[in-house]
Amino acid sequence: MSHQAFVLTRNNFGESKIKDEAYERFLSILPSCGFQVTSGAVAPPKSILNDTCTFFVDARYCDQKSMLSLPVINNYPDLNKVIFNVSESDLDFHYAAIQHGINGIFHIEDNLELLVRGVQQVQAGNKWFSREVMSRYIDANLVPKTKTIATLQSSTTVLTKRELAITRKIADGAQNQEIADCFHISVNTVKTHVYSIFRKTECRNRVELIKWFDYQCSQPQQVNH
Repeated sequence: MSHQAFVLTRNNFGESKIKDEAYERFLSILPSCGFQVTSGAVAPPKSILNDTCTFFVDARYCDQKSMLSLPVINNYPDLNKVIFNVSESDLDFHYAAIQHGINGIFHIEDNLELLVRGVQQVQAGNKWFSREVMSRYIDANLVPKTKTIATLQSSTTVLTKRELAITRKIADGAQNQEIADCFHISVNTVKTHVYSIFRKTECRNRVELIKWFDYQCSQPQQVNH
C-alpha cells in the first residue's frame, strides 16, 4: 500500500555536493519503502495536507528557527512530520524539534541501511530518533519534570520474565509489531504486557521506561515465576 508523502525542499541546490548527494539518496529511498512522493519548495495547501500521511522537511530548507516556526510544523498536530539531513552533532536542534512535535530525525551521516530501516519505521507510523539523542534528551528535559531518579531506581518493582524480556526489547528501540514477531504473540498481547509494565514501573511512556531500564539493567532483577 502506498502512503502519500510531501517533501519540502529548497531551491538553492549545488552549494554542497556532499549534502546534495545526501538529499538525493534520502529521496531515492522513499518510494521503495512505500511512499508516493510529491515535493516542492513551498508548503502545500491544507487540501493536500489532509491527504498526506507524512511530511518530510529537508534540514537545509531554511534556518532552524524559521523551520520550527513553519505553520505546517505547528498547526497540524496529527501530521507525521520528519526532518532529514540534520547534522548528528546538532543536539540543540534535535531537542527543539522533539519539543515541536517532530516524529523523526535522519542524519546526513546515516548509512543507507540505517536510513532504510528508519524510513520503514516512519512509514509504519513509528517515531525515529537515535537512542543517544533520546537518552540525552531525557537527561536534559524529561526526568526532572516527571520522576526523580530515586523513583526510577525503585527496587520494589517486580516484573515477570516475559515483561522483563519485553522491556529489554523496548529499550533496544523495538516497536510492538517487532516484539510480537520476536515472541510469536499477538500485538494485543504485547500491548497488555506493556500496560502492565508501565503500571508496575510507574512509567507513563516508553521514554520514561527506557530511562528506568537504563538504571535498573545493571542491578539484580527480582522476577516472578
